Amino acid sequence: MRAIANVAPVRSVLAGLGAALLLITTPLATPAPAAESSIQFGGALRYNYYVKSWDGQEANRDKGGDFDLDTIRFEADGSYSDLDISAEYRFYAGYHMLHHGYVGWNHADNSKFLLGVSQVPFGIQPYASHNWFFDVGYYVGLEDDYDAGVQWLTQGDNWDLKLGFFKNDEGNYTGNSMDSARYSYDVVVAAMPTPGGEGVTRTNEEVNQFNGRYAYTLDHGDGNTTELGGSAQYGFLYNGDTGEMGNHSAFAVHAVGNYGKFNVMASFMTYKYDLELPEDDPVGDTVVAYGAYDAPYWIASEGNVALFNVAYASGWSLGPFESLTFYNDYSMLMKSEDAFEDTYQNVLGMSGAAGPLYCYFDVAMGKNHPWIGGDWSYGLAMGDPEADWEIRYNINFGYYF
Repeated sequence: MRAIANVAPVRSVLAGLGAALLLITTPLATPAPAAESSIQFGGALRYNYYVKSWDGQEANRDKGGDFDLDTIRFEADGSYSDLDISAEYRFYAGYHMLHHGYVGWNHADNSKFLLGVSQVPFGIQPYASHNWFFDVGYYVGLEDDYDAGVQWLTQGDNWDLKLGFFKNDEGNYTGNSMDSARYSYDVVVAAMPTPGGEGVTRTNEEVNQFNGRYAYTLDHGDGNTTELGGSAQYGFLYNGDTGEMGNHSAFAVHAVGNYGKFNVMASFMTYKYDLELPEDDPVGDTVVAYGAYDAPYWIASEGNVALFNVAYASGWSLGPFESLTFYNDYSMLMKSEDAFEDTYQNVLGMSGAAGPLYCYFDVAMGKNHPWIGGDWSYGLAMGDPEADWEIRYNINFGYYF
């Protein structure tokens, strides 16, 4: 027993020496490298030169047109590990607003979540047009719309799926209007004119909107493709006077083809707003107060938008401009109310880049269009049966940095 007792300390010492030797001869684990982060800042400075054909613009024509600031914008895009961010803020003459701002999480290959203000998944994306004016759908909230919420984006080799829930619109920023200092068009709170002259303040706002968009791309070989897609949108409209919820819905089908140097877009969209209004509302639910760019107007509460656009990427150069693209974009709003006059837009033009300078040269024609000669307040709503086609010659050029 004594001999065994004397051996135990020796074994303990040897075990300790062995452990120390093992520590000395085993390389220390290399710490995992920190995730790389990056951020890039950029922006643009853009101007417009324009000449307008319609009544009330005689001074514009007498001066040979006007030359104004379009926008100054600043943007940031960054990433850290599986996260990324994107934000853009814009300044116009007299008002400014957030364009978008979100955090993205790339949770799996080809799948990500977006949280914040992002582009609503609906119709042809990123744009359903080639020109500076967009198409008629933009002015009724169906092209390049941004709202605040969350979306899930996933894609395969030849398909793309986007699902979104938007708690509300992107919000009102700094301007003179009640609720229209924003980039994309939404239902807004606004003091509106009425045909009877009494005026009315509308208090509807967008809440709890659901979106889904699916697109499938057919590959025809030699770089020729056709994208076919469908979109659906459903949401609610809270009225601040009644405390009750209305609703709105929209659906779209689209096709986008790339065939050699040609790009072709076609789409049909339908929408409807079902408003809750006070009983003494002088106008009724056939029109909706809509707004952006710090100036609201009326739109028809129900209608269909059709568009057909063709562009040709010529590869030609003109002076400093390279790879000129020629296009004609046609769209129309067909209003469901029989007494309302439809709205039309056609833009013939070309675009090109000279290094960081990008320009649009557009001949924009419109009928019952608030931005192209139509009555501002009612052009997209009741319209005018005596309205003529009007023209705006527009050159937009911007330096992007």
